[in-house]
Amino acid sequence: MTFDINKSMEKIARICWNTHDWKRPSGSEGKSRVDSSYEKSVGFGHEEWLLDDTRVMPDGYHYGFLQPMNVASGKHVGEVYDIHLFAITPNKKKVYIACLHNAIGVEPDESRKVYQYYRERGWLKEMKEDVIFAGGTVTGFKPEWMFNVKFKFSEAEINYSNPPIIKPDTLGHRYNLMDKKGEFEFLKDEEGNIQTLDTSIIVRTTHSGELLIDPLHKKMQNAIAELLKDDYHHLYLERGDTSLASGQRVDIKGKFKETDEWHYFEIKTSSAKQSIREALGQILEYSHYDHKTTRAARLFIIGPEKPDEKDIAYIRKLREMYGLPIWFKWYSFENNNLSESI
Repeated sequence: MTFDINKSMEKIARICWNTHDWKRPSGSEGKSRVDSSYEKSVGFGHEEWLLDDTRVMPDGYHYGFLQPMNVASGKHVGEVYDIHLFAITPNKKKVYIACLHNAIGVEPDESRKVYQYYRERGWLKEMKEDVIFAGGTVTGFKPEWMFNVKFKFSEAEINYSNPPIIKPDTLGHRYNLMDKKGEFEFLKDEEGNIQTLDTSIIVRTTHSGELLIDPLHKKMQNAIAELLKDDYHHLYLERGDTSLASGQRVDIKGKFKETDEWHYFEIKTSSAKQSIREALGQILEYSHYDHKTTRAARLFIIGPEKPDEKDIAYIRKLREMYGLPIWFKWYSFENNNLSESI
């Protein structure tokens, strides 16, 4: 694994820990415990939307915030960097998250314009809902420094799941923008394979004791239903009715017009592997546990990320070995597109 594209302008930056792929705040797990820190006082970090591909500007750029670029001198404004990102897990492992190629430092005036666009589109309101959902306090949304970096997802390399683990003591731990002076050194197993962090075992935190609807889940559900409506009749969306004993049913169900068969769709907001793990038992239960309910001819698990070869092989094996009528689809916010069944 090498990352040598423009070494003279390559930088390394630490970002705060997040268990929602840096698409929205994920709660206090892995955050600073220092009372005087921003994360501790408000319960979130502005970097937690850094990889949110649901909010891209008309020019194709996504605007985000990086603490290492937040310097009073403004020396990074207008500079173009390849920024390698790493994070430190709750158990103190350093993991390689992404490389933002051709990332550009943003000046305060540009940040103000983007802030206004976000407000007009309702995105600021959604971000504040994200904070509340994660148990944080809505504060610090300042137009002039809300965004200090922009990049294009089409030019980024991102490890949304199973990021490689960096050797201890080969990188600092402070939030500084560091020059990249050599290759990353990763931990390897006995066979010489790079060790990765299994993000599926990370506990995802929610606001304790209060039933809240995940804002990203709601956005996906509405968008996917809109894409399905021409092919299905009797299309139903579960709205999280708290009067139900279980709290929810299958996210979307409908009768496929070509065959007049029921199809069930269970939506998750994690990596493909984790989405399958979380949804598999649920969607089988929804379809088959109660003999009085309508059973679906096909069951679809939907996630926001493209599956890799192992994910594809796994879902196919479930069908071939056990005869389970289960398929996987992934939804792209950037293209507003639902993939073919896998």
